[in-house]
Amino acid sequence: MEVMKHFYRLSGLIQALLISWMIHPAMAEGRVLEYKPLDFGLQVAGVQNSEIECLTRNIYFEAATEDGFGKLAVAMATLNRVRHPRFPNTICGVVYQGPRIKHKTWACQFSWFCDGKSDRMRNKRLREESRRIATLALLFPEKDITLGATHYHANYVNPIWAQKLTLTTQFGRHIFYR
Repeated sequence: MEVMKHFYRLSGLIQALLISWMIHPAMAEGRVLEYKPLDFGLQVAGVQNSEIECLTRNIYFEAATEDGFGKLAVAMATLNRVRHPRFPNTICGVVYQGPRIKHKTWACQFSWFCDGKSDRMRNKRLREESRRIATLALLFPEKDITLGATHYHANYVNPIWAQKLTLTTQFGRHIFYR
C-alpha cells in the first residue's frame, strides 16, 4: 500500500512537471529563454482528431490566458461532462451543446460559442498550448484536478446555478463545481 502511495505521488509530480515544461520550458529550467513550445508528437489512441480539435477550441476560448493548470482544469471539466449521463457523450457534443443563437450567450453551454465573435484561434502559441493540454488531458483522464467538476464560471460572475452545486476547487479565474 505504501509503495502505491509513493507511485501516485511520483506520477502526479511527473504530470505537473510535464505541464510546466509543455507550457513554458524556460519556467521549468528556472531561466528566461526564447519561447519555443515542446512538441512530443503525442497521439491519443481511439480519439478522433475532430474531438481533440473541439477540446482544444474550448480550452483556447475559455482559458487561453490561464496557466497550464487553469487550462487543464477547463479540459477536465469538459471531459467530466462527456462521462456524465446528463450531457452528450462526445467532446464536440459537449462543447457545442445548446442552440446557437447569435449574441445570446445564455443559450450555449460555453459562452464563446454564441458570443457573435469569430471562433478562429488567431494566436498560434496559445492555440498550440491549448492543443498540448487537450492531449495531456486525454492521455491522463484519471488525473482530474477539478475533483469531478462538470461546471465552472469566471470569478467575476455569480450565476444562479452555482448555488445548487458543490464547489470543488478554483484555478486562476475559474471556480469549479460538481
